[in-house]
Amino acid sequence: MKNCIFLFLALCVGGLLPVQGSINAHLGKSLNHPLQATFVSFFGAIVVLFLLLLALNPSLPSVSQLKSTPAFYYTGGIYGVVFVTTILMLAPRIGIANTLVATIIGQLIVSVILDHFGAFGLVRHPVNGFRLMGCAGLVISLYLIQKST
Repeated sequence: MKNCIFLFLALCVGGLLPVQGSINAHLGKSLNHPLQATFVSFFGAIVVLFLLLLALNPSLPSVSQLKSTPAFYYTGGIYGVVFVTTILMLAPRIGIANTLVATIIGQLIVSVILDHFGAFGLVRHPVNGFRLMGCAGLVISLYLIQKST
């Protein structure tokens, strides 16, 4: 029960993804190239992050903290560019529902694998039948959503 508020928050934030994908897809058409739309999207994110950092004033990491952090931990932005650009290219072609269900399935499968191995310092949650049924349920949902279009 203690996780209910966090699950509700995750559901609300998840609802932003189809809005972002739809807006970025239209932006890509307006700007005539998906990478330009991705740039504008990320520029907006940088502005908001800058303002939040100014408002919250967190302490800066030390040079030793920056150096001791494994290099691959700094690659998250690359995945974001690939994700945002791919969604804005797929949404006009296959629809936002098909695009997001397929990406959510990809996210879930990789998440189950990462959890199973406790990758990147995550708490280990071994694969079990319920997790596999959850993945299968999403694959069925993609089939049903695709079938209806």
